[in-house]
Amino acid sequence: MSRLFTLLAVLLLAGCTPKEPPPPPAPVKSELELKREKFFGAAAAQDKAIDWRSSGLGVKLITAGEGVSPTASDKVRVHYTGTLADGTVFDDTRAKGKPAQFALSQLLRGMTEGIGYLKPGGRAVLYIPPSLGYGSMRAGSIPPVSGLTFDVELLEVLPRE
Repeated sequence: MSRLFTLLAVLLLAGCTPKEPPPPPAPVKSELELKREKFFGAAAAQDKAIDWRSSGLGVKLITAGEGVSPTASDKVRVHYTGTLADGTVFDDTRAKGKPAQFALSQLLRGMTEGIGYLKPGGRAVLYIPPSLGYGSMRAGSIPPVSGLTFDVELLEVLPRE
């Protein structure tokens, strides 16, 4: 009888040992993080080197450049490669062998804002959400509501005429 009692006591105590804690819950992504993933992919959405501005624009500085940044009223000469979230290239001045030249104010809002952060010789990857791009409009091969990624190099801020 005492052996039975001892056996029951051992079994009861064994059942009282602490169990492993449950795994922590998966982090909940904010609506903003989900939008970034949708428009630019998970890697870009989580890249700590990208400075996400309050406008929604993401700027990943590659090269700082030197001099004075352009304003919206300036004309600039740039090289750029524009891609969609799936990696499809829709425009590439480097491949054409000729930089683009335009008034900064005539570009997509995201390009105007992003290039405005650069100095001549500077290079950055700009992550432009639809609200700063083409929005709900189709633009050539670019579908509506597309996030756009531009690898932009500011070659020169042109003298005002």
